Amino acid sequence: MSDREDDQTVDTVEIREVVGIVYNHNALEEMATQLVAAGVDRNDISLMADWNTVIEKLGLTYPDPGAVVDNPETPRRRLTTRDEHATVTGTVFGTLIATGALAAGVPIIASGGAIPLALAACTAGGGIGAMLAKLVRKNLLTRDDADAIEHDINRGGIAVFVRVDNADEEQRAIDIMRRNGAHNVHAHTITLRKELSDLPLANVQPDPWLADD
Repeated sequence: MSDREDDQTVDTVEIREVVGIVYNHNALEEMATQLVAAGVDRNDISLMADWNTVIEKLGLTYPDPGAVVDNPETPRRRLTTRDEHATVTGTVFGTLIATGALAAGVPIIASGGAIPLALAACTAGGGIGAMLAKLVRKNLLTRDDADAIEHDINRGGIAVFVRVDNADEEQRAIDIMRRNGAHNVHAHTITLRKELSDLPLANVQPDPWLADD
């Protein structure tokens, strides 16, 4: 571990998880849907990071998912599905309508800086809702996440990690992943480092005027 990596590490955690390799985007999304329906917390499903990051981090010469599934140093990313942007947008607008913010033009997100000025510059009603939805989507999701996942699947497959809490959940995860065409499905116990970048809101820019478009 480098000094830089050691400085970024805030904790280590030993977890049990089911892993596998997926070569089809539709199969990945169907698998994720079935896992959640079977009781797996969506936040317990993660993917390896993009291939460029993984290759650089692990020193690989070419995309090889078999070399990353059991490596604790493999960088990871959250699962993002293609319908997630629509879901988040609908939730934001539904909340705004329910609280009357759209009609009254009252901002419900207050974080100081330039946000109040930005909201004041918006037209009343839908303008505020549109801006808040954009801010929330920008902080919670990357627009191209799902497309990037599909690109990495086509490039060489992608490793999927499903954290499990007990033997029954482990077997259900194994069955679902195999049923949806995942390869090299197996369970392992692994020790992962928690880094500063993993903390909630660590990468959120509270002032939209300081963030890149």
